[in-house]
Amino acid sequence: MPSNNPSLEFEFGGKKYSIHTDEGRERDEQVLIDFNHCMEKRDWTTIRNRITNGIMWGWLTEIKK
Repeated sequence: MPSNNPSLEFEFGGKKYSIHTDEGRERDEQVLIDFNHCMEKRDWTTIRNRITNGIMWGWLTEIKK
């Protein structure tokens, strides 16, 4: 179950995603740091893989406009 704290958001490829792990706010923040690190390194493959897996495992959801 996601934490009661507001979720963190990440944007990639013109889409927004909500990060909401079951491990709490600190883990959500670490995931966001990891995404941002991959952005700085231009590691698009890792970002796409994490988005795919995050959606599959339920700790990431796309925010529909």
